[in-house]
Amino acid sequence: MSDDDVDNVIEVARDSWKWTYKDIYSDEFIENWISEKYSKEKLLNEITKSQLNLDLVFLGSFHESKLIGFIELKISSSKAELLRLYLRPEYTHRGVGRILLSEAEELVKKRDVEECILYVHKKNYIATSFYKKNGFQVKDIYGDDLIMIKRYKV
Repeated sequence: MSDDDVDNVIEVARDSWKWTYKDIYSDEFIENWISEKYSKEKLLNEITKSQLNLDLVFLGSFHESKLIGFIELKISSSKAELLRLYLRPEYTHRGVGRILLSEAEELVKKRDVEECILYVHKKNYIATSFYKKNGFQVKDIYGDDLIMIKRYKV
């Protein structure tokens, strides 16, 4: 990912949220969420941290030079938190998410990360199924979210 990808990250996030959460959240809620959580300044900072191998891994998947998905993990000591994994809706169920997750996990394992945690809306059945197929287990429930965890080292 580079600074030039920021607008496309926002676009992918918006498309994914509108498709994934259309029956859960209002369009107004989604737009407010995207505006707040996907500001250009914040994304530029996160991409820069990833480029400098600091506490973030931020990867994109491209098809014919077009961003079709991205993943972001935050690293803290021996733990990682999967913050974002979004795809353009037309690229779901094609293995793109699995590849992004696998690439990101390889990078965090090189930093001696022992486990990864994530939060996913309990009504986001597609994502929940995806994460279970990729080794995550439900650990707890926090409000409307399932807390899922995957251990890399025992």
